[in-house]
Amino acid sequence: MESMQVRRIIFALVALSALCPNVFYAQCSDAGVCVFGSRHAWVGHRISAGYAFGKSSRTDDLTIHSFQVEGDIQFFYDSRMTVRFPWSRISGPLGYASGIGDLTLLWSQTVWKVNADQVSVQIGGKFATGNANSANLPQAYQPGLGTNDFLFGVSYGTEPWLFAVGYQLSRGRSNNSITRLQRGDDLLARIGFTTHIDDLIVGLELLTIKRLQESSVLNPVNAAGGSFIAVSGSDQFQANFLARVSLPLSEPYSLAGLAAVPLRSRSVNVDGLTRSITLSVGIQYAL
Repeated sequence: MESMQVRRIIFALVALSALCPNVFYAQCSDAGVCVFGSRHAWVGHRISAGYAFGKSSRTDDLTIHSFQVEGDIQFFYDSRMTVRFPWSRISGPLGYASGIGDLTLLWSQTVWKVNADQVSVQIGGKFATGNANSANLPQAYQPGLGTNDFLFGVSYGTEPWLFAVGYQLSRGRSNNSITRLQRGDDLLARIGFTTHIDDLIVGLELLTIKRLQESSVLNPVNAAGGSFIAVSGSDQFQANFLARVSLPLSEPYSLAGLAAVPLRSRSVNVDGLTRSITLSVGIQYAL
């Protein structure tokens, strides 16, 4: 009886996510580094798709609609490539911008495995395929961040726990004509716990991101002269609590939902990545 009640609650969360969806894997208010630490509990290839809804703080009042397609290609038993490609529409008080986002490629290699314990190394990049100058709006409205970033991470899994750290190196400057934003690097740490309730897979995570340097933008006083100023307080620390659920449908399909809330949010949103809440839903097809 208790199990049935829990299952009904989780099903309600999934239904709520379907009404207010975000990305299949949570858009964790980051520039790409949240790709690290994804648990691969399957063998073979996989493709997923999701529709996204996101909302920033009341200060910026940005609304984000996004579609994302993600694929995992298994090359060897312990090696796989993850590909992510989004399309977004961002609207706010200044107008709206839309278009394809930035492509993410990540290679994951298991380097040590004993029974249920394993260590994996992940390396890849986020590439500036998205427009950073759409509709002549600031960077926060753009579907692309305008930089090519290097991604590197390490994860350790021991059932039912997962631990991961990741680093995103971003030294380039966006070509956005209004802000010419240069972001600092991001350091990520996450802890996840996964369990089964009947046919459902339920996971809880704590995810933290630290921006290691202050970002910089064009000096509004001397923008024509090409001088830049640091954005005070933009080297922020962020913490999110995530709850996710996966529900098997008719094989080989499954439905996944996720809810995330900031335990410590970013007060500066010059890059447009801050979210006040994340709700997500998506469907997965395993090959």
